[in-house]
Amino acid sequence: MEYVILYSIQGISMRKGVSQIEKDIVEQELTRMFESKWIRDKARESGLIERERKIDPVIMFWTLAIGYGSQLYRTIVELKRVYEVRGKVSISDSSWHDRFTPELVKFLRECVIHGIEHISEEPSRILGDRLASFRDVMIQDSTIIRLHKSLADKWPATRSRKVAAGVKVAFLTSAIANSPKSVSILPENTNDVKTLKIGSHPLMR
Repeated sequence: MEYVILYSIQGISMRKGVSQIEKDIVEQELTRMFESKWIRDKARESGLIERERKIDPVIMFWTLAIGYGSQLYRTIVELKRVYEVRGKVSISDSSWHDRFTPELVKFLRECVIHGIEHISEEPSRILGDRLASFRDVMIQDSTIIRLHKSLADKWPATRSRKVAAGVKVAFLTSAIANSPKSVSILPENTNDVKTLKIGSHPLMR
């Protein structure tokens, strides 16, 4: 049976309709994946936060990450209210709106990469005896995607008789973690061998 409970993630009260067992698993995994110190360090490195007098990066992260609840859409104003409730503070509209910058995009991108890397480091599958000496098995695939012809100057197509645009999307997957290691957007004429970059961590290039 599911019921509504109140639980805390790194001191931030969250409301979630899940079973007690599910709640414990989610809370433990998320707090282990995104520790407060890591969040604060990345917020400073990305330039999102210089001083924490107005906005706490930890509360902001959890607000943006799971503040949507069961809703698929929320306005910036609604997220601000969630932040104020979680942090038990009152902030001005400008202090909140001013944080939605390219630096926030960079910060959240680092969080996504960190989450994927964290999952990939905990294999959900065990390789058989023949492959036991390998750390992982990588699967590479790529496909051509046609773009609007107005982009032909930047992304020219190489397999078309008329003016066209296209890119090659290369996808590298970990067979053990069953998750992506990287996604690259490249010129259409890029050789498939050059799209394989094992060991590099960026999710997007």
